[in-house]
Amino acid sequence: MPKSTQAFTLIELMAALALLAILTGLAVPAFTQLTQKQRIDSTANELVAHLNLARLHAVTRREITLMCPSDDRIRCSDGNRWDAGWIVFRDPDRNRRIDAESDLLRVGNPARGVTVDSAGRFQVRYRPDGTAGGSNLTLKICDRVDPERARAVIVSNPGRPRVAALPRHLRCPGTG
Repeated sequence: MPKSTQAFTLIELMAALALLAILTGLAVPAFTQLTQKQRIDSTANELVAHLNLARLHAVTRREITLMCPSDDRIRCSDGNRWDAGWIVFRDPDRNRRIDAESDLLRVGNPARGVTVDSAGRFQVRYRPDGTAGGSNLTLKICDRVDPERARAVIVSNPGRPRVAALPRHLRCPGTG
């Protein structure tokens, strides 16, 4: 009795490969969109977590605490771009800079694949009562590939940060 061999025919193999190509073609764009949405969400959540830390420190320690963009992770940068990273530090002498290594509370990681900037304000300054005086701060988190998929982290005068859709009056780079 001859042994029977079990294998795929060439037609079956080509049909399976065609089906695999179709499914891959559908899955890759969805996966790319999911990955970029996760980058935006994780950047927003990290910003909110550090803002909450700064506010909590100001209230519990009864001292001024700042959060600002930083290019070198040591001092505040002069601009409003937060995508290179940021720092959270205590400011007991109110000079708006880190004077001792122990003043630095947290360092924010550079944002990957997104741009983060604020309109107007270059820092958040929490007072011992937890308020962030001045005007509201809005941090725009924009997708470099699809600017329409943007989020905002908004800090109100009472100091509470929240994540929201980008307000209509603000635009990301690359949008009209």
